[in-house]
Amino acid sequence: MMYAIRTGGGASILNPLFLGIALALMLGINASAHAAVLVQDGHPMSAIVVDKAALQPAKNDAAAQKVAAAAHDFQDYVRKISGAQLPIVDESAHPEGIWVLIGKSPAADALHADIPAGLTPARREEGFIIRCKGDRLLLAGNDQGPYHGTEYAVSDMLERLGVRWFMPGEFGEFTPKQATIDLPDLDIRQKPDFIQRNWWLHTTPEMAAQEARWKIHNKMNPDVMFAMPGDSSSRDFVADAKLAATKPELFARNIDGSVNPYMPNLTNPEAAKIAAEKMKEKFRKDPIAGSFGIAPDDGLPRDFSPETVKHNAGFVDLLGREGVEQEKSVSEEWISFVNNMARDVKQTYPDRIITTNGYANRNLPPQGVSIEPNISVMFAAIWSDTLHAYDDPKSWQMVRQGQMLRSWCKLCDKVWIYGYDYTMMTSGLTPLPITRKLARDLPLLKKWGVVGFDDETRNQWAECGIPTKYVRARLEWNANADVDAMLDDFFGKWYGKAAVPERRFWDSIEETIERTRYLGHEDRIMPYVYTPRMMRQCSEAIDQAEKLADTDRDRLHVKVDRLIYQHLEHYMAMSAHAWAGEYTAAAQDADAMMAVRKQLQAINPFFMLDNEKPYDAGIWYWGVVARGEYYRKLADMTGGKTGDLVALLPEKAAFHIDPHDEGRFAGWEAPAFDEAAWQRIKTTQPFYTQGYLSPQGYPYTGYIWYRLKATVPASFAGKPVTFYAPAIETEGWLWVNGRYIAHRPYREAYERPNELQADITSAIKPGEENVIVLRIATGLSMAQAAGGVVDRMFLYSPKVKGN
Repeated sequence: MMYAIRTGGGASILNPLFLGIALALMLGINASAHAAVLVQDGHPMSAIVVDKAALQPAKNDAAAQKVAAAAHDFQDYVRKISGAQLPIVDESAHPEGIWVLIGKSPAADALHADIPAGLTPARREEGFIIRCKGDRLLLAGNDQGPYHGTEYAVSDMLERLGVRWFMPGEFGEFTPKQATIDLPDLDIRQKPDFIQRNWWLHTTPEMAAQEARWKIHNKMNPDVMFAMPGDSSSRDFVADAKLAATKPELFARNIDGSVNPYMPNLTNPEAAKIAAEKMKEKFRKDPIAGSFGIAPDDGLPRDFSPETVKHNAGFVDLLGREGVEQEKSVSEEWISFVNNMARDVKQTYPDRIITTNGYANRNLPPQGVSIEPNISVMFAAIWSDTLHAYDDPKSWQMVRQGQMLRSWCKLCDKVWIYGYDYTMMTSGLTPLPITRKLARDLPLLKKWGVVGFDDETRNQWAECGIPTKYVRARLEWNANADVDAMLDDFFGKWYGKAAVPERRFWDSIEETIERTRYLGHEDRIMPYVYTPRMMRQCSEAIDQAEKLADTDRDRLHVKVDRLIYQHLEHYMAMSAHAWAGEYTAAAQDADAMMAVRKQLQAINPFFMLDNEKPYDAGIWYWGVVARGEYYRKLADMTGGKTGDLVALLPEKAAFHIDPHDEGRFAGWEAPAFDEAAWQRIKTTQPFYTQGYLSPQGYPYTGYIWYRLKATVPASFAGKPVTFYAPAIETEGWLWVNGRYIAHRPYREAYERPNELQADITSAIKPGEENVIVLRIATGLSMAQAAGGVVDRMFLYSPKVKGN
């Protein structure tokens, strides 16, 4: 066996001593002189030695508690591997055999090993050491403040013995069995590539505790490195709201000139002074805290005070629209305000950090504004594509995000990412593995100077696949780790003889995602990303895996993926039924998805919950339950309960782009207009996926037109008739038989339902063919990727109350 030493920064070197051992083994030479035997034939040959304080750690001694946890971890897993129970003692017990020194102690100090130590607000002191020589094995690291160095050292050592933590809890563990445990000489020192390595989780408290332990086993850090600048935290730093009447100049102004008592005036020196004093008071009350955060309310908050408006650079936010004042970037004035606050705080607390966020309308890096060295920036690109890598030329969104991150990192040496690790914000929880994306992204982020992550996520491991979370955790410690080797190791240990088809199952999904030209962070694009070819490959792979799995454990793991695939099948069927106007069937597909989730939860709740409670499930918006209810509503509208179907409009329509707004002047809505030169496209698929997308993923933005024809049965003469489009993106106008009917105002493209509904009774001609025309504005924001008409339209006759 060749032992590789991992060093800080992800580098690997081969110890010449290990090469000698490997050579000796190949030549049949006795290499036992180099071995420290911890367990021999199931019998303990060593003892775990800790500082006396760690034997019964006090509640207020966090470092001792971490050492105790590490010691018990090592004891538990050695027992699981070999059956041997190593005692945990302090050095006064003078145990015989090998001493496994866990954490700092007088015995560990005697080795002069230079164990990582220290704690500053910059959070650069994290790390651990493993040293095995003679009759001493040292497993120790920095345990001060938020650090878990000793626990990482133990986890690393156990991993070298073959233990894996693929998922939280015992279900996700892999522990090899061997009666003898011996080690060669070791001298390993590691520190992480990223300071902050965490995500916060939508789940139950019990599951959160299990996942916190999983994070430590995989060298993530569930504790606070830099304080989260939470939405609305600026309210803690604004002047007393009672002063709004007497000193309104201390507060921001709304666009109508009224005072906003929850946000400071960003250019008023006194407002910055008040904020600084309140920040200093927080540090006085909590002298251990290394940082506190400040951020305005969620959304697109802006100070419209006249002096602040003068400082606005006039850049439009990537999610904003030209000409809409509320949607302009405010990075310059916001960072200037935080700078003024930070300079004041630094006079009293020179080493403390103030965190703020580059989020929403502060996402763009500020122009012409430097950033004070005691500021840390949380970058949060809520608008960005989540399927492609930063260096993927198909995704302008990810390339743009990378450009922005590099600019932020040039301005600030403490930039970290608040990612949306769902993988999609709005999701049907269909499989979205992104290990290849992670393998490309993490080395780039390290190179650019990003210092870490504190992502928002949920506990549905079936959604991203086990390897995605596992790989993410490992790469956050070592950005250059060998992901292919990691995946080979995972599939072999998790699926046994079914590993090859199981890897093909997940690879086929990931390859499809990697190849797609479509961008987004809501699953409205996913029915077009998943392909029939991919579905066939997945089905064939699962069939083969079921035949090869030969243990109860492996068969259960394959069953999980069978359920994940069935869940995806129902999702695709739900989309197809909705596009066909078969709403009862679509609702039944939604119900079937939830039934599959119940089975997955019964196997392990980390895979997927069988509910969509907002906090526990992390499903805030347009989940499968909501979709099922919506399809039942449409079934009632068209099936006789609340209305009757008049006509299901054709799936295909005549289509034309209108970049110069010619259509409304040239009569494109007229029934007699000659549409022969127009394209024919599906109304159940975003228009840009049908020939209006650049190689970089830029969609056409501007006005677009649809023309359709439908016969209204004569039986509906004298009855009310309503036009219904379930989803148009983002603003629409409707004509019927040349008569203007209605305008649906702007709504963001991701919203669901995103309907245009209008009474057209006075304009239709029962018993004849009717011409229906839609003019749609895409909103002019490329990041929103508005798709025009994206669902099947229909005419229905609503039931009149009392009849």
